[in-house]
Amino acid sequence: MTAPRLPADVARFMQDLDTEKVWLTILGPGEAETYDDVARVTGIEPLGKAWVEIGRREARTLLAGLLHRSLAYRAELMPFHRADWLAGEFIDAFGPYGGRFATNSADRGWTPATDYVMDRGQVIMNEIGSGIFWVADED
Repeated sequence: MTAPRLPADVARFMQDLDTEKVWLTILGPGEAETYDDVARVTGIEPLGKAWVEIGRREARTLLAGLLHRSLAYRAELMPFHRADWLAGEFIDAFGPYGGRFATNSADRGWTPATDYVMDRGQVIMNEIGSGIFWVADED
């Protein structure tokens, strides 16, 4: 089974956000069994029962939003069309169907996974691997 591959330009655009910190990790099959495993490998706090599972469409919307606007002041980080394209590339790297998606936020609240003032992100898991994109901001 082939591990997920993210094109270098996509990874670079995703990591070059004007925000305090960005985590981007892609793992191959069997390198993580749970969302917490992916968090540990990446260096953020495992959330245990605080993970909020979301659907594929919601995951793409969340990711595009994280790439488009900053957490702290909602300042534009990149045009929405680029953010949406990058979100699609990241999610599609794990295959066109299926997968499980989780985040640390629901509605207006969130469970912190870092020592930063604000953080948010998502984890993807499926049979070909797992990945995480996480951002943090100070106010």
